[in-house]
Amino acid sequence: MNVLITGITGLRNRGVEALVVPTVEQLRQRSPHLPISILTRTPDYDEIRLHQYDTKLIEATPFSNSSLRSRLQRWRAKLPFSKTVEPQETPAMKAMREASVVIASGGDVFSSDYGSLHRHLQPLQLALEANLPVVFLAQSIGPFKTDEEAQAFVNVARRSKLITVREEISYKYLIQKLGLSTDLVKLTADPAFLLAPPPPQQVANMLSSYCIKKDRPVIAVAVSQGISKYSGCDYETHIKAWQQVIKTIIDELNAQVLIIPHVQETYASNDDRIAATHLLRSFDFDPRIRLVGADHSAAEFKGLIGACDMVIAERMHAAIAGLSSGICTVAVGYSIKAEGIMTNLLGTESLHKGLLIPIDQFLDPDKTYTAICNAWNCRQEIAAQLKEVLPRVKKDSESNFEMISLILNQM
Repeated sequence: MNVLITGITGLRNRGVEALVVPTVEQLRQRSPHLPISILTRTPDYDEIRLHQYDTKLIEATPFSNSSLRSRLQRWRAKLPFSKTVEPQETPAMKAMREASVVIASGGDVFSSDYGSLHRHLQPLQLALEANLPVVFLAQSIGPFKTDEEAQAFVNVARRSKLITVREEISYKYLIQKLGLSTDLVKLTADPAFLLAPPPPQQVANMLSSYCIKKDRPVIAVAVSQGISKYSGCDYETHIKAWQQVIKTIIDELNAQVLIIPHVQETYASNDDRIAATHLLRSFDFDPRIRLVGADHSAAEFKGLIGACDMVIAERMHAAIAGLSSGICTVAVGYSIKAEGIMTNLLGTESLHKGLLIPIDQFLDPDKTYTAICNAWNCRQEIAAQLKEVLPRVKKDSESNFEMISLILNQM
C-alpha cells in the first residue's frame, strides 16, 4: 500500500503544516510502516518540517491528462508502455501510478475562494479513472459561485470513497444542495485539533526570547496579508482596522500583543510578515507589541498562541490553535470555514459574544471594538466551554483516520 496526499500548497503556510503533521502521525499510528507520498509546491522547504516522518515529498507539477491517463490505464491493465509514444514520466505521475489510495487534504481548497478548484480536482479525476479510491479529508467545501464549478466537484465527489468535512455548514451544503449521500459524506473535525504543541518549558523559553513577560495579559493576533485579496476588502482600510484593534489591546486592555505571521509564502500577496511589519512600523516599534519573527513550526506557533490569554485570528488554523488550546478565540472570517468551525465548538451564540467577526464588520471600528471587548470580558467562560467540548472534537478528528484505516484494511 502507498498513500498519496494531494491538495498541499506548501508548509510555508503553517495552516497547511497543521493539517499535514497530524495526518501523517495519525496514519502512522494505525499503520506504522505505511509509505506516504505528498504532492506539494514546496518540497525543499517542507522537507525541513517533515524529515522525521520519512515521507516522500514530490513537487506538485501539473499533470498532462492524456499522457497520465494512458499510463495509468496501461498500468492497471498490466500492459507494456510504448516508449516511442509516451512522454517521460514525471515524479508526480509516478507517485500517482504507485498510489493505492489518494487523500485530498488542504482544508478549503475545494471552493471558489482561491481560483484553484480545477487544479486540485485534476489529480483526483485521474486517480478515479485508474480505479484508485479517493478520500476527501476534513474539508470545508463550497459554496461554489458557479454551476460549472459545482458540477465539476460533484463529478469527482460522487465517485470518491469517502468525504469527511470539518464543520456542519459544509455537511449540509453537500447533502442538501449538492445531493451527495450521507453514506459518503461524514461530519468530523479538523486534524489540526490533534497537533501537539511543544513542552511548556520550551514555550516559556520562546516567550522569553521575545521579551514577553507574564506580568500583564498577552493577546496573540494573526493578521492575514492575503485576506484583502480573498475577501475583496481594501488593504489600507484593513491595516487601519488592525491598528485600532492593537491600540485597544495595549491602551484599554493593558495587554501585550504577540503578532503571529502564520503564513509566510514566497509571494508578497500572501506573506503575513509584510502586514505584521507594517503594523509594527505604524506603532514606531512599540515594545508592547512583539512580532514572532523566527521560522517557527505550526506546533511552536500553537504553543505560543496557547500560552496567551486570547487570540484574534484572520488565519483559520491560528484560530484552531487557540481553540484547541482552550483559550478564548476571536476569528475574523471571510468564508464558511470560520463560521462553521466556530459554531461547531461554541454554538451560534459565539456570534453574539464577539467570537466571530465577518471581515466587513471587522473594518467597522465601532463593531470590532465592541466584539473584542465582549470576548475579553467573557474569556474565562469561553475557556471553560472549550474545556468541555474539546474531548468530543478531538475524538471527531481522530474518526477521520479510523475511517481511512478501514479503507486501507479492505484493500
